[in-house]
Amino acid sequence: MNVTLRQARIALAILGAVVLALLLNRLILTDKKRIERTVRDMADAVAKGDIDLLFSHISADYQDEAHSRAELESWVAAQLSRFGRVTPKIRRMTVTVSGTLARVEVSVSAGVETEGYGAMTVNSDWAADFRKESDGAWRVTSITPVRIEGREVSGWRDMRRGFE
Repeated sequence: MNVTLRQARIALAILGAVVLALLLNRLILTDKKRIERTVRDMADAVAKGDIDLLFSHISADYQDEAHSRAELESWVAAQLSRFGRVTPKIRRMTVTVSGTLARVEVSVSAGVETEGYGAMTVNSDWAADFRKESDGAWRVTSITPVRIEGREVSGWRDMRRGFE
């Protein structure tokens, strides 16, 4: 089959358009991608034990059914010091964006090393509400535990019974 110059040009134009679309998709950060990156940055901060970095992604007016921002920060710091090393791995993440608000549902498998108990893995599911703030950053306004080790929990009070 002979390919004409016109057909070759059309094929190259289509190939160029596909490459351009793929590059733009990688270069342009959608709100969904920004939120996904934020969740991954938060997991990395937990792995590093970096409370300041973790809480840079939490809104100043964070509030859930059991914690203010300061109370959550205190509790997280206590848990991270209680458990020697935590290495979270995101297994699944669903992000739903609606204007300047978003909901994230995430499943995490976290390796935990504790003195006296050795290493173990904890699987959990969480829901988090995000808001796009005036500086353009997406920050967490509320976090709710949904399932810990396959057991459904009805919020923080139910979940914390297993950790305190």
